[in-house]
Amino acid sequence: MISVFDNKEDCCGCTACKSICQTQAISMEPDKEGFLYPEINQELCIDCSKCRKVCAFQNGYDIPGNLRQPKVYAAKHNNENIRSNSTSGGAFTAISDYVLDNNGVVFGAAFDENMNVIQQVASTAKERDKFRGSKYVQSDLKNVYKEISMLLKDDVQVLFTGTPCQTAGLYRFLEGHNIENLILCDLVCHGTPSPLMWREHIRHLEKKEKSKVDEYYCRHKVEGWHTHTEMVIYKNGKEDYKSIISQEHKTLFYSHNILRPSCHNCKYTNLMRPSDITIADFWGIEKYMPDFDDNKGISLILVNSAKCEQLLKEVSNNLTLKESNTEDCLQPQLKEPSQPSPDRAEFWEDYKTYGYDYIIRKYAGYNLRTVIKRNIIALKMAIIGEKKKNEHKINN
Repeated sequence: MISVFDNKEDCCGCTACKSICQTQAISMEPDKEGFLYPEINQELCIDCSKCRKVCAFQNGYDIPGNLRQPKVYAAKHNNENIRSNSTSGGAFTAISDYVLDNNGVVFGAAFDENMNVIQQVASTAKERDKFRGSKYVQSDLKNVYKEISMLLKDDVQVLFTGTPCQTAGLYRFLEGHNIENLILCDLVCHGTPSPLMWREHIRHLEKKEKSKVDEYYCRHKVEGWHTHTEMVIYKNGKEDYKSIISQEHKTLFYSHNILRPSCHNCKYTNLMRPSDITIADFWGIEKYMPDFDDNKGISLILVNSAKCEQLLKEVSNNLTLKESNTEDCLQPQLKEPSQPSPDRAEFWEDYKTYGYDYIIRKYAGYNLRTVIKRNIIALKMAIIGEKKKNEHKINN
């Protein structure tokens, strides 16, 4: 077998091919954009074609146990502390608590000590808490699929949370296994950004601040749930969510210049989810349920299987649920893939030629003129705020 895929648009990097290879001929290697792709050691390959056959992204997917139409809910956790520490409404914590309370394990994406995003396993709530919050970078799955296979053989309940291409890949890899104890939870995904660009972003932050990054929040609620604000906390104790540099990764993310090519060819941007349950932000809730929206975060839950109908009943004591419908929850990535940027090829050529500092000036607005303009606006707002304070003192 020369290659698992013909075009990069046909590979989502899920590792199903690597995991199923009985001769360990496949390894996941980064390309020039930092995305992991399967590479075959031709000396070890026996041309069994299992790597091609297991690919859900190329061959389609079918989840026989799923409902014909998902049941839709808006949800918020009843514990306000949990909700405030979650990206949306805290649905993930409620679901994962149920699994952990039943001696199961939870898989999710977390930062390692070097701020790389790795798919990890948790058997306690403290370990699980690292999975809370969105990570706008493609996670490295390592050998997670094989690990889950072994846990299921030992009758351990497993909750796997990931992007839809990751859950679809896992499901295909486990074909023929007993998956009664497996709960697949996917996310409504905008697209997976480049790990290389993420590392460059962290490097740039640390260089400017002269301090290591200690914590990073791709979506912090410091300015409310409806506002996408990224926050970085450094080892020196400084918090930053106001500077241009703290938001540069967000800008590149929404430009679509740093998304994986397969994201623009995504097979899962619809209501036929490759999972038992789907969680996301319930965007548009302010229009359809204004009394339920308090700008502190509302989860969208799609119940896709009978298995998770029962699961939702089990966790309902920890959630406030409002039934909705597929029309009100239909956000863009439930209808079609993110469109590629017309500047994508130029962006990566500029990066190759001039480096990261150049592309953030050109594509993320990190330049002297923008910084001065932002500082002037901030100064004006501060003066206006101080003037209002003084007027209030005089009037009182």
